[in-house]
Order: sequence, then structure tokens, then C-alpha cells
Amino acid sequence: MASWREARREDAEDGAYFRLTAAMEQLVSVFIEFLRSPESVETFSRGGAVRGLVAEIAEAQHELGRDAVGVIEDFAVLRRCIWRSVEKGVDLAALGGGEVAAFFLKLMQASDWVTEAGLEAFDAIVRREMEQALGRAAATDLVTGLPDRDQFNRLLLPRAVAAHDRFSVAIFDVAHFTETVAAGEVERARQVLRRLADVVREAAPEDAVYARFGDDEISVILPAQGSEAAYRVAESVLERLAEDGGEGFEVDVGVAEYPAHGTDAEELMGESLKALKMAKRVGGSGIVVAR
Repeated sequence: MASWREARREDAEDGAYFRLTAAMEQLVSVFIEFLRSPESVETFSRGGAVRGLVAEIAEAQHELGRDAVGVIEDFAVLRRCIWRSVEKGVDLAALGGGEVAAFFLKLMQASDWVTEAGLEAFDAIVRREMEQALGRAAATDLVTGLPDRDQFNRLLLPRAVAAHDRFSVAIFDVAHFTETVAAGEVERARQVLRRLADVVREAAPEDAVYARFGDDEISVILPAQGSEAAYRVAESVLERLAEDGGEGFEVDVGVAEYPAHGTDAEELMGESLKALKMAKRVGGSGIVVAR
């Protein structure tokens, strides 16, 4: 292992490198056990523990930024280090050529198996990360960078219901957004929505959860906060927008509280949208709390 660490030197303070070297050391013990046994690669088994160990190695390799070539090199260096250790510690000249050849062949077979299993595990991690990234990208609004409505309804709101005894929801709606887009001022509409998203994030507490709820709406969940707190956040947002001067857009807000206004995610959103609809009827940047 000292030879392997010398050849594959990394920052010793890096937790991933520490985990990699520890797992590689366990792998050496597996190699020793296998090489001393009469078993072949096909018959040697530790009940799936070896594949689990290889998966741990792959996780550490991925965290260290290895690519497939780096994965192969890690295992190739380990094989060379084991062989050199044998050469130093064993009088090979005293053994028969067939015995040495059989030993070396067994080492090669074990190394090939581990490398192949390691690449499979590494590839699975890369694919999983890519799929997660694609999923996040598909569920993220490109204008505001926030989760979209589907994420809000399917994941964020149900998660809040499961995790909190009490929380509130506020939906901010940009007035005349559709008309602005229809008039060809698409970039203007985007700027307005981005500005609203920024101001909502500035006014809400750090643990708030956000999403772009619709074409012209930004929603926010305030964990452990009632409708009074959501109302104050909405007031702060409207005040900050008014201070901008020259922005020239109005925002209506609907507020609802769980479980006071809805005992599940669907009912709560229904009440939030009713409150927002009432605020839009009133107009002039109004805030309405569900009854």
C-alpha cells in the first residue's frame, strides 16, 4: 500500500482519498485471501462483499474526479505493487516455472475482474449523476433558476406537509404579465419575473423553499411559519418593489396556512389559489389571506 500511495499520490487531507486508500487496503486483503485459496475467479465468493467494496472504491474515485482511465490506472498500479511485493518477498527461483506462471495468471485474472467490476460501478455512478442532473434541469425554470410547478406540487409541498406541523404558502402573481408578452416585450416580462424572484428570496427567511409556480407566479413555502409571517413577507416584497421605482409592475399575493386552510397539499394549494384570485380581482398589488 505504501508503494501504491506513492504512485497514486493525492492530498492526504482529502476525505475521499483517505476512503480510497482504506478501501484499497481492504482490497489487498481480498487479493491475498484469493491468491492463497484454491478457488478460481468464478468460484471465489464473499457473499457480495467484494462488489460492495469495489462500489465504495468507485464512489471515492468519482469524488476525486477520476475518469475511466484513472479508474483503470488505480487498479493496474495496485496489481504491479502486489507483484513487486511478491518478487521482493519470495524466492521465485526456488519455485517451478509452472507454479510461478499459475500464480501470475491468477493475479492477472483477479486484477482483470476487479478492474471490470470497478468500471461497471464507476459507470453506474456517472450515469446516475447524469440522470439526476438531467432531471434537475428538466424540472428547473430557465428564467428564474427555481424548481418548476411540477416539482412544487409533486415534491416540495408534500414534503413540507410531511415534515412540518405548521407552515404557510404565498403565491406572488405579476399583473398583466400575459399582456406584456403578447405585446412582444418578452425580455421585459422575463426581467420582471427574475426581479420578483430575487426580491422574494431577499424578503423570506433562509429556510424558505421557492418555485416558479406558473408563467407569471413565484411561490414560496415558509416552514414553521403561519399566515401572519407570510403576510409580512408579502408586505416586505411589495415595499421593496415599490422602492425600485421605474419598474412599473404590480404584484398580487395569495396566502394560505397549513393545516388551518388545508389539511393536505392539494387542499392547501386550492385555498392559496382562491386567495390569489381574490387579490387579482381587487388589483393594485393586493394581499389576500385564505379564510
